[in-house]
Amino acid sequence: MSSMRICRLFLAAPVLVMTLMAPIVRADGPYTDSVSESALNNADPRYRRATIHPTLVHLEPGAQQKFKVVMKTTRLMAAEPAEGVTWSVNDIPGGDATVGTIDAEGLYTAPAAMPSPREINVVAHSPNSANDYLFSTVIIGAAPIEYKSIHIWSEKHGEAGSHLVKPHGIGMDKEGNILIADQDANQVHRYSREGQHLGFVNQGSGRDPGQVSEPREVQSDVEGRIFVTDSKGDRPRIQVFTHEGKFLQIFGEKGRLPGMLLRAHGMGFDRARNLFVVDVDNMRVNVYDQFGKSLRDWGKEGILPGEFNAPHGLFVDRSGDVFVTGYYGPTQKYNGYGDFVTEFAHGDPPDGAVYFHSVAGDQWGNAYLSVRNKGGYDGSIQAAGGHYYSIKKYNNNGDFICGWAYSTPEHSESEVVVDKEGKVFALFNGSGISGVETFAQE
Repeated sequence: MSSMRICRLFLAAPVLVMTLMAPIVRADGPYTDSVSESALNNADPRYRRATIHPTLVHLEPGAQQKFKVVMKTTRLMAAEPAEGVTWSVNDIPGGDATVGTIDAEGLYTAPAAMPSPREINVVAHSPNSANDYLFSTVIIGAAPIEYKSIHIWSEKHGEAGSHLVKPHGIGMDKEGNILIADQDANQVHRYSREGQHLGFVNQGSGRDPGQVSEPREVQSDVEGRIFVTDSKGDRPRIQVFTHEGKFLQIFGEKGRLPGMLLRAHGMGFDRARNLFVVDVDNMRVNVYDQFGKSLRDWGKEGILPGEFNAPHGLFVDRSGDVFVTGYYGPTQKYNGYGDFVTEFAHGDPPDGAVYFHSVAGDQWGNAYLSVRNKGGYDGSIQAAGGHYYSIKKYNNNGDFICGWAYSTPEHSESEVVVDKEGKVFALFNGSGISGVETFAQE
């Protein structure tokens, strides 16, 4: 199979659900959502949200598109244009000749020459809305977006010099090295991007502080501290290390009470350096401050919008919105207090994804989902036309951008991490091997 993976573009809009709903009378009684009474208070800034329009466009070189930001309706208040909005393109204020320009009124002009990559991110900063950064995707040209493999490394299990046994989670340290949580080896590895083993973050396997027991996830914060989640043992689930690997603290007691964890999975940080952790078995998201103090928990089990059905992956975007993948779909977007915003990436049998293991994000709030077919752990998704999907990319608003797979179909997905340049580092497990494949957009 060629290392080139074709990403098919769909323009179907994501499912949008209003945060505030009037009671719906059903045969079995009235139904209302779980929004608190404070949602009815227009003075509460967390409900002053905005939307960007359009969210996804195709343009030819030199073509133009007008964008706008709208403040959403609140109780007894109509929607209105957002004020004080500033615009950038790929985070360049006003853009430039390479990626296109945008004026103060939101008029975008595509570059005269075809850019590489062809996917452009229009960014609006709306200082008066709770989600103060909004993103729209511009694709230059009619061809589908493509990701290609640019590097792959692997280790054979049990060979001399190999370290990986059954890795589960992947992250990146502050220097751009790869962090891998290996649940069967009871280790947290550090690798160079090229696959050179640089050492361990933890101090071995066990129950003492600094030791790990079946670690599943690893992430680093803006200061470079490394957070590791354990999945076994009767002790707190989250450990924190310095960038160099010195043990700092442990928190998140095992249990079901507020602030406690059973099976911590995805992790992410907001701009206030708060830590968000999705708990698969408690069916909720736990929020801690930078020192490990529990701030709040939110979420409940169910299959309705705003409820959790085996939540697995999590990432937090620049505005503090939280994306949570349900293992059976969909991916849901919340604000940082657990108020439901929208959902996308539903199961799509028989040829599409039906399991969604994890989600990672980039600096423009795009979501990268690691997906599985009805065979579960047996590999990637075979879509119509013989294309395989192991990874599906959506923009910040839930529009599908593209999908692609590992170079070897027998390599089953695990998780991905995305660097500041947009390169995707995808952890995989195969028959007797594990490794990382790196992809970049053409």
